Amino acid sequence: MKIEWAPLNVPFHRRMETLAAAAWMILILFGELIALFSYLALLFKGNIYIQTLCVIYFVFLYYDRGAGENGGRGQGSKWVRNWTWWYYYKNYFPVNLVKTADLPADRNYLFAAFPHGLLSSAAFTNFNTDTTNFTKLFPGVRAKLVTLGFHFYIPIFRELLLSWGMVSVSAKSLNNLLTWPNEKDHPRNDDGNTSTACVIVVGGAQEALNTRPNNYQLVLKKRKGFVKMALRTGTSLVPVMSFGELDLFDQPANPPGSLLRKYQEFVKRVTGIAPAKFIGRGFFQYSYGMIPRRKPLTTVIGAPIALPKIDEPTNEDIEKYHDEFCKALTDLFNTHKTKYIKDHETVQLTIE
Repeated sequence: MKIEWAPLNVPFHRRMETLAAAAWMILILFGELIALFSYLALLFKGNIYIQTLCVIYFVFLYYDRGAGENGGRGQGSKWVRNWTWWYYYKNYFPVNLVKTADLPADRNYLFAAFPHGLLSSAAFTNFNTDTTNFTKLFPGVRAKLVTLGFHFYIPIFRELLLSWGMVSVSAKSLNNLLTWPNEKDHPRNDDGNTSTACVIVVGGAQEALNTRPNNYQLVLKKRKGFVKMALRTGTSLVPVMSFGELDLFDQPANPPGSLLRKYQEFVKRVTGIAPAKFIGRGFFQYSYGMIPRRKPLTTVIGAPIALPKIDEPTNEDIEKYHDEFCKALTDLFNTHKTKYIKDHETVQLTIE
């Protein structure tokens, strides 16, 4: 492979941005293992004082085990969400957030975000940090990105997720968030906001296996649980499209039925994690590595789709509003792709 080397004369802020992107990859890929083994090492190898603190923390974990399903920590920690590190990370690509319609803060919302990409870099930046001014664009609305529930049982690492404002993607968690009263003085709404926007990256690990530049192949046709939840709670659905997410990494060809794809899907079924063999860039060259490529990311938040509240929606109800959402998402993609996709004439949205 011919290597394209990075120039030596690079401004300091760009070096810091690359370092921030690399650190984020290490955190997401290995952070849980590092946190778990560090906690166990301190518990069994630390001095008596450290071990005592670890035991106290374990007791806290037991009593706080439901935090991921009970609303988490509100909007999270402003201090953590505004770390300078995240601004370097945001500027690395850079990441931008585009508003297309107002979201009144007198109701809750269910954001259905696409595409997943390898690690949902745009969703993380826009909804887990305050670097792209979500709260200024949508005053009174708290964004809460959801993830798999087992992440909230990992010592130390779970505290970082909660400090970002994240919660579990379980049905119980979503129902709790979308049916809470919106009054500011409600004990679970102590961050000054009056509305909650749950953000689900619907395609999940399955969609991550499709990650390659301009391959907008979404896993959505059979994923209707988010529509059912929105109907049960009377919550408006909001289509969200992140352009550029698929340009950050490439991966070897893995068509359905191939040996690589079968292995990836087997691991995903067992662990819930898709073992994508990704190709990014390195610190000093652009040809290969684990750092995402420096490509602009633009997240466009569409207009809300109002849904009625139906305690027990029928299959026909779910199908009707799922079709309406798919049409709104497709329209959102086609309206904005001309601005954010190079050679957009050859790029189409596919829903599978």
